[in-house]
Amino acid sequence: MKRKHQIDFEQIIDAIIAGSPVRDIIIKAVPGGGKSTIPIQAAAKLIPEGLADRICWIAPRMSLQDQAERNFIDPFFRQMFGHQLTIRSSTNDRNPCRGTQGFVTTYQALAVDHLQTVLNDFRINRYILVLDEFHHAEEEGEWTKALMPLYEKAAFRVLMTGTLERGDRKRIAFTSYQQTGQKEFMPCLESDDQTAVIEYTRKDALADKAIIPVVFKFSDGHAKWEKDGQEQQAKISTKDGSKVTAALYTAINTEYAYELLDACIKHWNQHRTTRPSARLLIVAAQIQNAKEYLAHVLNAGLRARIATSEDNDGAVKAIKELKTGKIDALVTVAMCYEGLDVPSVSHIACLTNIRSAPWIEQMTARAVRIDPQAGPYHNQRAYVFAPSDMLFREIAQKIEADQLTPALLSGHGSMAMGSVEGDGSGGGPSITPLESRMIGQSGIKDLPLFGGFSDKIGQNMPENVQNLTTASEAEAELLEAIDSHVRKYAFQNRYNPKRLNGELYERFGKPRREMTIKELQDCAAYCRQVWPLTYIRGTGNMRVPIKAHRYAAAWR
Repeated sequence: MKRKHQIDFEQIIDAIIAGSPVRDIIIKAVPGGGKSTIPIQAAAKLIPEGLADRICWIAPRMSLQDQAERNFIDPFFRQMFGHQLTIRSSTNDRNPCRGTQGFVTTYQALAVDHLQTVLNDFRINRYILVLDEFHHAEEEGEWTKALMPLYEKAAFRVLMTGTLERGDRKRIAFTSYQQTGQKEFMPCLESDDQTAVIEYTRKDALADKAIIPVVFKFSDGHAKWEKDGQEQQAKISTKDGSKVTAALYTAINTEYAYELLDACIKHWNQHRTTRPSARLLIVAAQIQNAKEYLAHVLNAGLRARIATSEDNDGAVKAIKELKTGKIDALVTVAMCYEGLDVPSVSHIACLTNIRSAPWIEQMTARAVRIDPQAGPYHNQRAYVFAPSDMLFREIAQKIEADQLTPALLSGHGSMAMGSVEGDGSGGGPSITPLESRMIGQSGIKDLPLFGGFSDKIGQNMPENVQNLTTASEAEAELLEAIDSHVRKYAFQNRYNPKRLNGELYERFGKPRREMTIKELQDCAAYCRQVWPLTYIRGTGNMRVPIKAHRYAAAWR
């Protein structure tokens, strides 16, 4: 069953096919609501109709590239949208599509594409340009400067975001603003002849059963710190704006953090008795904190790994292991911020002092996806364990209101708290944390059901595609197979591998790293046929040299 924003998008695309002048489609969808099908819908309709040649999907993180590839090969989505298209991950490659119908890259990669490999392909092909979480593109920022030539060349532009707001309050590129005060402006979404706007709210997503409700478990605590030679203390829930930042920072860097983490683990373990597939996400303030929390979790007997910007490849591997159930918990800093798509995550331990509404929305969304293995919809909940500071509770109230549930708290006034987005490598306030203790927990025991819906959610949920091979994985396997064959043949026959690699370059007219999957398959078959491996016992003088056949003219 298609969701509201998918239906709205399909109607816009159908109108474009029928002659509508719309070129830009802007989508604001609640985090976790499922924006990842939108690029598939666009490509599945516009490319076969001859209105576009290729699709370029730009994501905010490298870890999201694999996910984008898998979305395109997901059998469920292929059936839903009636397509057989494939995309590959590319980082400023020549011919980025390599025989596929598109590619996925990152904002960071585009910013350093000094050879303009992507732009060159945009000049000769009609592209659908998809900007995923486009609020990352700051007005006048470096990423935006790199994007503008692509934006102008694209045949169609699809801009998607889960939150039309930046934590640093800077303006978002490609967005209109309206004045709300003397010096205050807010983003606005407006449709016109060439622009279509789609909004998909939390209420819409809950009505569609696209996400599950969130239960917040807040813990208060006493914190003690030293500042300017003076010892100070306060509760985490303090209303004293001069102390709240220091109290929170102290809490996540002393005993309180581990007490909250233990409370989350205890609840998670109880939850697993009825939902064995449940996984745990731990969000730290800084990389050093994440390492310490990982040690604590491992000592508690959980299978866990860490995902931080220090090791991008390791982070991608850790996320895959969480998806496949090889680990129970993932400790991260900012890798959870956007796009982490692991439906089995049921619990989040929030141990960070970042307090921007967009960040908290994105973090919370990591646990609101429906888990097909978790049983009926009405039995599923997302649990967020967090410090009981005023700003977090204020944001939680807004989420609760969207869930049509009673407010968690009586009203508190708005309060600004300094925070920095990013990977948490920066420091905190100029204080020395001394100690902290958790003193109690509050939260909703359960949430009311949303009536009138079927619990047969498994029928319309994408199946696990982790075992399917993406284009990037196929390329890597073929490259390794060819490299291995060349090395073995060279060893067996006392050849310099460079000679064989040179012959392959002459035979196929390009480096292997620029070949399509079909060309790599042909190259591998050529190696097996023309340079057969021999298996002779012994080494050194016992090896019998076999003369190589310089790319046989009669091959195939």
